Amino acid sequence: MGSSPLLSFLVLTSLMFLFVNPSHSSEYDAAQEPAPPFTSRKISRNSEKVTMSLYYESLCPYCSSFIVGPLAQVLETDLMTILNLRLVPWGNAILDSNNTIECQHGEDECYLNIIHTCAINLWPDLKKHFNFIKCIEKQYKAPDRNGAEESWEVCSGKLRLPPQSIKKCYDSGHGKKLVLQNGKETDHLRPPHEYVPWVVVDDTPLLDDYVNFIHYVCKAYKGKSLPKTCSSHPNTSINKDTSLQSACHASEAMSGDSSGKHQMKMEPLA
Repeated sequence: MGSSPLLSFLVLTSLMFLFVNPSHSSEYDAAQEPAPPFTSRKISRNSEKVTMSLYYESLCPYCSSFIVGPLAQVLETDLMTILNLRLVPWGNAILDSNNTIECQHGEDECYLNIIHTCAINLWPDLKKHFNFIKCIEKQYKAPDRNGAEESWEVCSGKLRLPPQSIKKCYDSGHGKKLVLQNGKETDHLRPPHEYVPWVVVDDTPLLDDYVNFIHYVCKAYKGKSLPKTCSSHPNTSINKDTSLQSACHASEAMSGDSSGKHQMKMEPLA
């Protein structure tokens, strides 16, 4: 009889464990937790690597050219051994008083900004989400371009990435929460961004010399041995003749001068 209280205690403890311990949930279920407030969002930094952040919007032609050109090329070099590259889709978008997102190049841009953001969240591996985003940019800018939704669906098929994950991210509203975090981060830049592409290397904006980002990354690196890419890309300063030096200006979005500026509609994917 003396052992009865102990036995009862063990049985009760086991029952509590069964009720409290949750069943296995899917990977995406965990991702559907509300995005943390901006103040708690920290930029992941590697003490040995230089962090470069690209603030952009999906349908700015100069952002697109920068992504499919210089950035895509550098991903195939040894510069990536010292570079932590971040993509932050939002650009010159505006959140109005009704909590509606307005984008400089129309509803498709608002939509694709979220699709890009979902990809970054779902596939943290840089090459995986970068190749997806690069593919969308190429698809959409082609002369016989597809629509915004068809563009990313074609890319998910080419890269064998599950389209259901992107659809769930968008339809659930999780993607909008994430892109709003990008908006807060962009709006908190100091100095404020004036246009996109807006490239920041270890908290230093490159302004209109962003095309020479390799020079600045190599200069910021504090490690012992520089990659070969650094010696093969000397600083060329600002090349005013290249189309990459053009930009989509925030002032045009703010003033409403951009003819493509529209409100975003949060419609479920088919």
